[in-house]
Amino acid sequence: MEVDLCFVMDCTGSMGSHINAAKDCILNVAKCMEKMKPSVKIRFGFCGYRDHCDGANRLQTFPFTESYVQFEKDLSGVSPMGGGDTPEDVLGGLNVAVNQMSWRNEARIIFHIGDCPSHGRRYKNIDDDYPNGDPNGLTAERVLGEMKSKNIFYFFGKITSFTNEMVNIFRSIIGEFPVYDLNSVDTGLLVYKFFEATCSAIKTAISLIE
Repeated sequence: MEVDLCFVMDCTGSMGSHINAAKDCILNVAKCMEKMKPSVKIRFGFCGYRDHCDGANRLQTFPFTESYVQFEKDLSGVSPMGGGDTPEDVLGGLNVAVNQMSWRNEARIIFHIGDCPSHGRRYKNIDDDYPNGDPNGLTAERVLGEMKSKNIFYFFGKITSFTNEMVNIFRSIIGEFPVYDLNSVDTGLLVYKFFEATCSAIKTAISLIE
């Protein structure tokens, strides 16, 4: 079994520990999947997003690769920075993952990790420079609809309750999907949670296409 796994991650200043957890567990995830019967080969990809005020640093992507060494090297260049108001460019990150990554394998996974919702008061009535939604005109209905049409499985790593309304809206569009608790102040526990959630997402996606 071969899998395309794209991490879509908020890379603003508050996400440092979660970015580091991703870096720390990737190789262990790969080794875990190789031990499965039959073994699972993974192509890793990454789409990091920040916010519209961050200019050229708003989006940061790395194409799919089968080299875990290359992927770890790519992630080493990702640093938490930026972010303006509370919401972030969630739809921008997801849109790049869906439409600009070279999806190839039958098992296709987006594992989205974030602590804040997308822009728009429909997702959360908090301080928002773009209360009417994404300034580039992206909508959840469009982005998630394209995700579903490409048979990409969506999984979400929850860090705060700020994303609750967004998750409910996403589920109303594409149906139920797993949400993993990734909230932890303990570094070791966070890495373990990240590892367990990633492996679970992969195994769930594989079971749904077999």
